[in-house]
Amino acid sequence: MAYPTYQPRTKKTLSWSNTRITLLQRCERKYYFNYYTFALKDQYPELWKETLILKKLKSLEMRIGEKSHYLLSDYLHLLKKWTLNAESITDEERETKIQELKNQIKSEMEEEFAKSQSTDFHGLEGYFDGFGLSEHFYGENVEDQLPIAIQKVQDNLDRFIASPRNGKIENYFSSGHLVYVEHPRNSNFEAMKVDVSKIEGLKDITVMAAPDFGVTISNTDYIILDWKSGKEDITADEISNQLKVYALKMLIKKGSTNMEWIRIEAHEVYLQSMNSHGGILKQQDIDDIITRIQTDVAAQKSFLIDEDPYKNEPVDYVIFRKTTNAKKCETCTFKDVCQKLEG
Repeated sequence: MAYPTYQPRTKKTLSWSNTRITLLQRCERKYYFNYYTFALKDQYPELWKETLILKKLKSLEMRIGEKSHYLLSDYLHLLKKWTLNAESITDEERETKIQELKNQIKSEMEEEFAKSQSTDFHGLEGYFDGFGLSEHFYGENVEDQLPIAIQKVQDNLDRFIASPRNGKIENYFSSGHLVYVEHPRNSNFEAMKVDVSKIEGLKDITVMAAPDFGVTISNTDYIILDWKSGKEDITADEISNQLKVYALKMLIKKGSTNMEWIRIEAHEVYLQSMNSHGGILKQQDIDDIITRIQTDVAAQKSFLIDEDPYKNEPVDYVIFRKTTNAKKCETCTFKDVCQKLEG
């Protein structure tokens, strides 16, 4: 099996995303491994190679979330096609098409699992550009967990289709409103960027955000939905920072950060329960998320040489502290290199 050689790193300015800042807050060392792998190359070439491989791997639990988004997106694009084309389709035909989508995701997960299982990750020389599970890297036998993982993904779609949310979305499609459905299989990273160049302190920062679903009701009225496949956080704030960022992106596209005369309703929808958390955003929500990003970026800059976001070169790895939560270490993709790295 042939793998491509590592390509020299292209300079990237500092970026902010909700995922990235959450990782920094949970474990600074994991943040370092994930976003500043290149810094290991000269002093720790073997660990650098291993980290390049590990950052490409996903746990089976992460794959459940990813595949749930894939399957739901596939279904929604199909639902959109049926609705917009006014296709006359029987309930039986509809069920058959949905089952085909579920069978497709099942085959994908089985094929990827088999490929990962047969890969000798420790025998690779440098960069790995395929799919792999972190459990296989660490020699864990998780074959019996694959059918359970597939079922969880398929169940997430079934619950969505059986919920009132499905009918609401079908109405959005049939109403003539402009409806956006993300293509998570083929992410458009350029389209994910939020233009924050005119916001104080964020000139050289890349902010990334893209919701799973959006509806333009009118030029002043919008709906944003984001799917969550993990466990429902019943203690979460009414409107999450992630939803606020999506709203900020929409406002900036309209030319300002002012919500006057603008109505944005946003919800996170948990696929395991079909409960949703969110509401109608206020100006304070937008102001708060701008301040939050500015504060987060300042924290990120403190880990850069000369705090220069354009060069985006990290300080010595020892500055990045390890989490004190042993449970997080046990399930961390980078636990092997973290144990090997001095300090």
